[in-house]
Amino acid sequence: MEPPNENSVRGAGRRAYRAVAAAFLIHSTVSGTWAPRLPAIKESLGLSDGELGTALVGLAIGLLVGTRLAGAPVDRFGSRPVMRAGFPLLAATLVLPGLADSLVTLFLALFVLGLASGALDVAMNAQGIEVERVLGRPILSGLHGLWSVGLGMGAGVAALAAGIDADPLEHFVVVAAVLAVASLVFMRGLLAAHRPAPGEPVEEHVIVRWTPALVLLGVIAFCSFVAEGAASDWSAVYMTQELGSSEALGAVAFAAFAVTMAIARFAADPLRGRLGNVVLVRGGSLVAAAGLGLGLLVHEPAAAIAGFALLGLGLAPVVPIAFSAAGDLDPRATGRLVGRVATLGYVGSVAGPITIGWLAEATSLRTALVLVVVLALVIAVSAGSCDPSRASARAR
Repeated sequence: MEPPNENSVRGAGRRAYRAVAAAFLIHSTVSGTWAPRLPAIKESLGLSDGELGTALVGLAIGLLVGTRLAGAPVDRFGSRPVMRAGFPLLAATLVLPGLADSLVTLFLALFVLGLASGALDVAMNAQGIEVERVLGRPILSGLHGLWSVGLGMGAGVAALAAGIDADPLEHFVVVAAVLAVASLVFMRGLLAAHRPAPGEPVEEHVIVRWTPALVLLGVIAFCSFVAEGAASDWSAVYMTQELGSSEALGAVAFAAFAVTMAIARFAADPLRGRLGNVVLVRGGSLVAAAGLGLGLLVHEPAAAIAGFALLGLGLAPVVPIAFSAAGDLDPRATGRLVGRVATLGYVGSVAGPITIGWLAEATSLRTALVLVVVLALVIAVSAGSCDPSRASARAR
């Protein structure tokens, strides 16, 4: 059998890029769809704030379990079949919160939604890393930028649905149907797993261990997710509570963080090709630490908005590079390696905002947000683990 020529390989890579880009958009659209409708679901079920918080614990548990379970099937069968089967199912799970009729059923619905979302997060990042290898250039930061775009699309449609008082279940059913069809149409070009040719030696099963390189990559993801969660949950509160700004101006702080992060992720891949993983992660995390640190020090609304904007700008390439570097530790175990780093990242997204709240209760929110500055500096110190050649050598 003739080996595929370079043009056919690149063509397959371009088709796979379009397919995995669609996956990132669909995945984030699901998140952007259900989250803004939580107030309507909360009201219809008569839940208190504490009960809604309990239901959201189900989502967090599902995300953690999903990221831990997905790695093995991705490595065994490839990310393509997992994604082709999983994305229509993810779209279907979007309907579940709309069907919930009690706290228990909402908890279970969000658990299942989180389980599917976490598992597919691992699979689509593993596919993105494979496409990077085929194309010979970085693409993962841009894919994460598309995730932000999809989140905004889902939230925008949800805002319109809420504006016309559409029932959440009806809204979810329509979006789920569209996304399920889109996943079947646009994901046909995904890369299949490599299968040994006749006579080619079959690789033995790879055992994944917590090497120092993998631990450091997990620490980087954890720190970045804590910072992202802190900006999402506490930036507006900091503006209104600590600086006395209006609610509208408080919302601008998080918007500045989200917009700069999305824009920077589209610009990060070319920079990564020029500067390399380590320089980009270290430089970005130092920008994030300095920006937020100065914003907290000056204690003025304009400075705080600029600080959160620089936080988003600096952290933008960190998680995509950490995932990519984890997959490069051993291409035979990309799914499990990415899954472990993603799990630690999701732990940070859950634990971070809670920890900020506890510290704020004990001291002040301004003091508590200094933790984000410290964690950005931890990322800078750990950035050497993002060098794929050094990381692979340490793993071996």
